[in-house]
Amino acid sequence: MTENRWDKYRTIIESSGNFHVAGVHELLRVMGKQRAGAIIVQDLEEALAAHNIGHLPPRIPRDQNAKILLYNQDMPGAGFVLHLVRQLVAGETSAGATTDQQIAMLSMSLGPYRPALEKDASSA
Repeated sequence: MTENRWDKYRTIIESSGNFHVAGVHELLRVMGKQRAGAIIVQDLEEALAAHNIGHLPPRIPRDQNAKILLYNQDMPGAGFVLHLVRQLVAGETSAGATTDQQIAMLSMSLGPYRPALEKDASSA
């Protein structure tokens, strides 16, 4: 039953552009829990990871009113960029990827955010 809830929750994240802000209380509700104890938070982090849902901050706070940025870490777009940044900051690497390769992937992913060069500027 909980698996079905997480699949539906992942769909919510996908429909929001592959990232979504949620309160800890909302995630607890998906788990069918009321309080954010240490073991429940650990279970929550494991459930998110099992569904390829990344989160910032990297450790889920126990404060039920805290906000969490959730993202689909395996989908193109903002979620993928957030996941790369989180991995780089944590000193983690994707399966088989070096830090240099992760930086290159991040650079390519951020390319669309660069301002387009004007023709006048390029001919100077």
